[in-house]
Amino acid sequence: MKKQKENHGIKLSVKAKDMFISVRQLFKHNTISQNTEDKDTELVSKQEKQRIWHKFQSIKVQLAVGLLIPILLLAIYGIVSYSKSEKAIIGNYESSAANTIDAISTYMNLGFNMVEKSSLEITLDTNFKKFFELSAEEALQNTKTYDDIKDRISLNANSNAFISELHLIGKNGLGMSTMGDINSDLYSSVAQSDIGKKMKENKVQFLWIGNHAELDKAMAMGSNTYNSDSYSTSIVRKMSDSRGYIIVDVSKQHIMDMFAEYDMGEGSILGYISGDGRETLTNTDEASIFTGLGYYQKAMTAEELSGYSYETFQGQDYLFIYSRFEDVDGAVCALVPKSTILNEVKDIKILSIAFVSIACIIALFIVFLITGGIIRTINSLNKSIALVAKGDLTVKINTKKNDEFKALTHGISDMTVNMQTLIGEVKEVGETVNGSAVSLSGTAEELLEATKGISRTVEEIGQGIVQQAEESERCLNQMSNLSDQINQVYTNTNEIEHIANNTQNVASEGMQIIGELSDKSKATSEITQDVIKQVQEFEVQSKKIQSFVNIINEIASQTNLLSLNASIEAARAGEAGRGFAVVAEEIRKLADQSLNAAKQIQNTVKDIDVQNKETVNTAEKAESIVASQTESLTKTVRVFDNITSHVDDLANNLNNILNRLKNIESAKDDTLNAIQNISAVTQETAAASEEVNATVLNQIDSVERLRESANVLQDDAKILQQAIKIFKIS
Repeated sequence: MKKQKENHGIKLSVKAKDMFISVRQLFKHNTISQNTEDKDTELVSKQEKQRIWHKFQSIKVQLAVGLLIPILLLAIYGIVSYSKSEKAIIGNYESSAANTIDAISTYMNLGFNMVEKSSLEITLDTNFKKFFELSAEEALQNTKTYDDIKDRISLNANSNAFISELHLIGKNGLGMSTMGDINSDLYSSVAQSDIGKKMKENKVQFLWIGNHAELDKAMAMGSNTYNSDSYSTSIVRKMSDSRGYIIVDVSKQHIMDMFAEYDMGEGSILGYISGDGRETLTNTDEASIFTGLGYYQKAMTAEELSGYSYETFQGQDYLFIYSRFEDVDGAVCALVPKSTILNEVKDIKILSIAFVSIACIIALFIVFLITGGIIRTINSLNKSIALVAKGDLTVKINTKKNDEFKALTHGISDMTVNMQTLIGEVKEVGETVNGSAVSLSGTAEELLEATKGISRTVEEIGQGIVQQAEESERCLNQMSNLSDQINQVYTNTNEIEHIANNTQNVASEGMQIIGELSDKSKATSEITQDVIKQVQEFEVQSKKIQSFVNIINEIASQTNLLSLNASIEAARAGEAGRGFAVVAEEIRKLADQSLNAAKQIQNTVKDIDVQNKETVNTAEKAESIVASQTESLTKTVRVFDNITSHVDDLANNLNNILNRLKNIESAKDDTLNAIQNISAVTQETAAASEEVNATVLNQIDSVERLRESANVLQDDAKILQQAIKIFKIS
């Protein structure tokens, strides 16, 4: 253990160089105790730390740090810029790639719609319908229609780049294709296949499928080999009335050529996936990739038709992009390696590191170049300044540099010259200050006595101001009471004015009601007069009825007389006149009844006449009462007019009173403000008097301190003269 400490001591002595040679020798000969060894080691450690700290405080280190900090900020800026550029470029790439996939999806959706319409147009063609309605023998005889249909499907296939082949399969055993002849029994093969069964179960007219293996085997194309490599997907459409099927194959080569036009980057995979899971892929030898991925399945059931996300594929991060077709069951998908996207910003990272590294090297070189000359100049100035600090102002300070240090050297040189002049002037001023201190001490004594006299006078003024403030306070209280009484009068007058206004409103409402009552009385009077006229007219009509009754009585009497004559004549006739006698008797009875009825009418008319007279008398009395009521209403109107006039006069007088009270209120407020101002000024004056008194007391203390300071100044002037003798100015 002791040997290890000895070796450690040797290491420290080498760092401390010659200053610690004695310590190293002591360690070698083991002549110092263990306690002394630890103290020396601690001393060396402290000195080493101080030396290191002194190096860090040097201009060279500070300048290097000062230059490296902006470079460090530049490096941080480069990192931040790289990060933001990476995000921006990746974001732009993601958006661009997603838009590209959407454009491909839109184009393919349009192409598939054209294929679907092409198959529909063929089924609607008249020649087509007629041809497949015929029997096989009749259709074969109609060669022109056969040739027209074949030309039509060839034209459709050639005019649409999405169509590779087009096949017609008839129930009548006939069929045709753009590739050649078709077996006559192909219809039953299609109908019994999974495709035919699915269309029948779902009751659909057409169906998109990824492949049709049964059809590929059933079709005989001569020397041509027909398989799924020729198409990516197909549409199978059922003819009307189940006369057959139309099969349109979508060209796989066209889709591959279209994908080849879009470069998604190195290692990218682009593909079309049909609704039943068949994939058409580029940049890979795999037959199926997307359908086995979980995130693909999730994308196919998502609400959004398109989107993208970062997923893991074969242990690496990939950008997965999808876009589903709007009208057809299927989608376009892509997998782009994240490393391919990051290659876009790799150059920015390399350039940032290179620029920051070069900037650090150049900065350190400039620091060592500049600090060498600065340190030499500073050491020379330190020697000269040390002599000046000891009091030697005759030192000459010069430098060979022509930079800011030259200006600093001239400034220090001028400072020493000015200090020489200053010390000389201070010496003269010290002598003058010594004489002035003696004179100031006497003047301070006189000022002290005068200040005490001012203090007594200010105290007497303060007592008078306090008494004035108390009187102002009492006056303010009395004026405040008067103000409350004026406010009460003003409030009561406002209430009276309010009551007068209400009275005026009530009178106006009464006038309105009386006016309405007067109108109603007039109407009653008019109605009463109308009643009298109508009753009088009714009396006239009653008299006419009476005359009619008299005529009926006369007619009844004549009828009775004629009946009597008829009876006499019937009696003379004997048996021959018996029937006539019966009639005469009936006529007599009717005449009697008429007389009785006429009497009843006459009595009723008399009663009505009596009632008419009573009604006329009652109506005339009512007319008299209404006339009296109208006169009373006229008098009431005059009374309400007088009330309204007096209320108006009362309201005008109250307005005048209120206006005068407002003037009194304004004058009261001005008076209160004036008294409050007087009181405030008095209080402020009292406070100012107290402050002046306190100031005078402070002035007395200041004068006493001034006298003491004059004595101290006199002593300090002597000390200054002794201190100036230290400097060497000539």
